[in-house]
Amino acid sequence: MELTRENVAALIGAVVAVLLQIMVAPAIALFSAIPNFIVAFCIVRAVAAPYQAGSLIPLALGLVFDLVGGGPVGGMAFVLVLVTFFASRLFAALNNDTLFMPVTIILVSTMLVEVLYGLVVVACGAGVSFGEALLYRVLPCMLYDCVIGLLLYPIAIRVLVEKPLGQPGTPVLR
Repeated sequence: MELTRENVAALIGAVVAVLLQIMVAPAIALFSAIPNFIVAFCIVRAVAAPYQAGSLIPLALGLVFDLVGGGPVGGMAFVLVLVTFFASRLFAALNNDTLFMPVTIILVSTMLVEVLYGLVVVACGAGVSFGEALLYRVLPCMLYDCVIGLLLYPIAIRVLVEKPLGQPGTPVLR
């Protein structure tokens, strides 16, 4: 791994996401919905820098989430690696320089992470039905994560990408 500006920014962002998840997320929980800064960071990074986004950071952050969160170890790591891989490949294939595609991919990917993780937790014996898990945990957390992801995306475009894409019709300044 080269020591470039993007890699350093990604590592700093990963550390900040873990610290926010541990210290801030429990304090801003609404009812049973706790925001997941780790999921939001990994998804936003996969969309903001699809060609640089690998599987190492989602794997490491997923394992940290599993070890700190008390869920099945490896569940979030597996789901994050899977969804970030598909999100980065989908964005690389469908990028058309508009804001619609990244926002849509962030929203769908965040929903997919929460639903798949809910399935993993229920399958590993959480003691609740999938309907209860979906209604009381997955849906509220999914909405919270989507909002955080949409707030992080403009920041990630400026920090994680060396040369951000312009909007259609805007002149390129050199």
